[in-house]
Amino acid sequence: LRQRNLEGFLYHVSYIQYKPGQQSTAFHSQSAIIELLWEMGFRSPQQELKKAKGIEMVIQLVHEWEKKRDDLAYEIDGLVIKVNDVALQDKLGMTSHHPRWAIAYKFKARQATSKLLGVEYQVGRTGAVTPVAKIEPVQVGGVTVSSISIHNQEYIKEKDLRIGDQILIERSGDVIPQIVKSLPDVRKGNETSIQFPETCPVCNHTLHKPEKEAVWRCTNMHCPAQSTERIIHFVSKDAMDIRSMGEANVRKFIEMGLLKDIPSIYTMDLNKLKDSEGFGVKSIENLHKAIEESKTQPLHRIIYALGIRYVGETTAKTLAQQVDDIFDLEKKSVEELMQWEDVGIKVAQSIYDFFHEEGNLHMLRELEKAGVQMKGVKREKITGTLSGKTFLFTGTLSQMKRSEAEEMVEQKGGAILGGVSSKLNYLITGADAGSKLEKAKKMPSIQILSEEEFLLMMRD
Repeated sequence: LRQRNLEGFLYHVSYIQYKPGQQSTAFHSQSAIIELLWEMGFRSPQQELKKAKGIEMVIQLVHEWEKKRDDLAYEIDGLVIKVNDVALQDKLGMTSHHPRWAIAYKFKARQATSKLLGVEYQVGRTGAVTPVAKIEPVQVGGVTVSSISIHNQEYIKEKDLRIGDQILIERSGDVIPQIVKSLPDVRKGNETSIQFPETCPVCNHTLHKPEKEAVWRCTNMHCPAQSTERIIHFVSKDAMDIRSMGEANVRKFIEMGLLKDIPSIYTMDLNKLKDSEGFGVKSIENLHKAIEESKTQPLHRIIYALGIRYVGETTAKTLAQQVDDIFDLEKKSVEELMQWEDVGIKVAQSIYDFFHEEGNLHMLRELEKAGVQMKGVKREKITGTLSGKTFLFTGTLSQMKRSEAEEMVEQKGGAILGGVSSKLNYLITGADAGSKLEKAKKMPSIQILSEEEFLLMMRD
């Protein structure tokens, strides 16, 4: 924290264990806990905390804080109102998503006006073309905003955006900038309509918009923009985990001519890095070691690293468990793929299309030639306290990565599913849980747990 000039605020004590015969009243209320943390030297909101009697006082405090939020040394986007008595907190309990004894009140999003200067188009790993609005730089909540994603062609029409427009912008949740609306009443007549491109802005290939989708895509597998994004995904931590090859270095290596596609990762002439800034003998040795170690990554990581549309980490594990060799997937029909756990028509079609594209098969053969392990290693079935039980995670976990939580389940013999179905036993919910939670609520056989309840289960 000190190295990054960050401060950590502590506001809660989750677990207390007293010595025999020892008790403390410091943990009987939320305010006393925060005061104790402050007295122990921790950074807690002790000076900002207010105790309120009655909803009228709560409303008054909310309005006061909204007015003086700019006087703070840090950004806040609202207040949290909590029941102070810990015994009452325990009595009120929690839902699968949040405590019943606390509620967040969000302030109005900060807004500002600016001018839409132009639109640039970015091409992602799957070929999705995303328009990005370039605006006159403007301060919104202490942050200078000059670029805003405007998502797709339908969004542009819906907001009636034109080059030269005065626009109202805000930072949603005081984080993500977005355009609220254009201001047609102040148009001067020289504004121009935004023409969405018909060809890829990078490779000039004709764009395609699948039926029932809002996104235009470049379907050229050799598009340089897609190639760069695919390499970045391939080397990422949850994929092949090649250390020292983050996004910045991938782009640098491409500019130097060392990288052109995924297979070239394994044929790079690392000696050419000797004269590059930031690459000494040791760092080059570490990079070479990381590349070599990635050749032995398990099959599910390789499948995930390929960036097949709709195939996340869980689905990649499902595919890896069904085949002995990655090339076995080429032999599967859409119907056969759909027989596997949580593989629906969209996922099956995407997998089928990927393994019937000659360019992709050529890439896989090149990787195999370079020494990347393409065969699956049958893991012995782990038996444990969760054997026969199935789990699914949704939302953002606060205490660990989802992949770490899934590994905990598998180490105890449990299985991870890719979607909500009658086969699911437990749905673990983090922040901003969405449609999976709503679907699970309608199925009595599924037990819905919070992250804290899941961790308690793991301790058993």
